[in-house]
Amino acid sequence: MSFGRNLYDTPEIRTAINFVAEKIGSIPFYHARADNEGNVLPLKSRLQYVLEVRTNPLHTPQVFWTFVITRLLLANNVYMFPDWDDSGNLRAIYPLPYAQHEFLQDDAGKIVIKFPAGGEQGLFYYDDILHLQRFPTQTGGAQRQATGGYTEIVNTLQEQSVKDSKNSQRIAALLINKSQLKGTDQKKKLEEFKELFLTAENTTGFGMIGAEYDVHNLDLKMQPLNKEVLETVVGYLYTYFGGSREVFTHTASEIQYEQFIDNTIRPLAYQIEEELTYKLFSMTEIAHDNKVLAELIDLEISTLSSKTTFFKEMLFGSVMTRNEIRRRLRIPKGPPELDKFMESKNFQTLKPGSYTVEGGEENNGD
Repeated sequence: MSFGRNLYDTPEIRTAINFVAEKIGSIPFYHARADNEGNVLPLKSRLQYVLEVRTNPLHTPQVFWTFVITRLLLANNVYMFPDWDDSGNLRAIYPLPYAQHEFLQDDAGKIVIKFPAGGEQGLFYYDDILHLQRFPTQTGGAQRQATGGYTEIVNTLQEQSVKDSKNSQRIAALLINKSQLKGTDQKKKLEEFKELFLTAENTTGFGMIGAEYDVHNLDLKMQPLNKEVLETVVGYLYTYFGGSREVFTHTASEIQYEQFIDNTIRPLAYQIEEELTYKLFSMTEIAHDNKVLAELIDLEISTLSSKTTFFKEMLFGSVMTRNEIRRRLRIPKGPPELDKFMESKNFQTLKPGSYTVEGGEENNGD
């Protein structure tokens, strides 16, 4: 992970990775029974406790997924170990400290995952390990990042800028006395020059010297930071990690933000749903529609006005009830009549017949 650490030491890359990771960390994952007809029943279970309350003794769900996705973006692979009790109930999920793996097979043809850094303890059946991957290949996520050149350019430009700032007080010119002076006289002249020009009162940066001196300019100018190159390369890195400068600096429009959620966050959420569903449930449980699902609505709609419009459309389109909206807003459930679907009159089919449409107030002059 040394390359990953070097990558993460670049501020712009750390900003991008942390932004994506925290977005995934803010997604509520939950245990539900969901069929193909759209019926979803959230369940209370030990798995739900792990997903919602405490993923393991060291991590809350938000911290856990932020950490896991950070490792995924740095190494293109991340591994987790589900811990089960003797009764087959999930106790916790732990991240594993590995960045690379190999696939083997046992005598029965079952897939085994080997972590070279783990030595003899680095062998597991693949079905027992949760594995997320980025830039997938036939044997997992890509083993190397494609950012090496860009990262080196950014680091080089930033290091040069730091060096220049440290050397801002270096000697810019030499003052040469035309007459030959002894050591004591030369020192005296130097002190005289300091008293005249190198004082707090000399705020203009100008000085005057007599005809007995020559000035030799050393021309040690600082090389200015090439901001255009730096911003271009940083833009490429932002794209590599699934976003843009606008997204990662919180200046994105609503459309740009929605595209970021659809193109970057949603695929990662789907991968988590699929991997956890397959690895945490038996085939019988899966056949009975047990799934791990992600709640993405709050991420997809970024502003208060958008959420207001969304809920209005869902309400009058008979997609959600008022109590369902209250639940999403974390407001206590209302009376039973709020469980009924509402429908706008504009969407109702009228039966054949005569109808009178009442207008507004009549004007006496008409």
